[in-house]
Amino acid sequence: MRAANILGKSQTIKIGKEPVVLVPLSLWRKAEDFLEDQEALASKPYLRRVRNARADVAAGRVLLPFE
Repeated sequence: MRAANILGKSQTIKIGKEPVVLVPLSLWRKAEDFLEDQEALASKPYLRRVRNARADVAAGRVLLPFE
């Protein structure tokens, strides 16, 4: 999705002195999902579990389901 398309769907208005941005709910959900993914990738425990799981697979210690 191009930035121009995203910005074309949003609208800025002022309520009191603070600007407020109105965004379609579908766009907000995409942004929320992206931020959650970024938080997970920045999590040291999550990255440690990924690294350990990769090491287990490389060493052949992982049992694959349905085999």
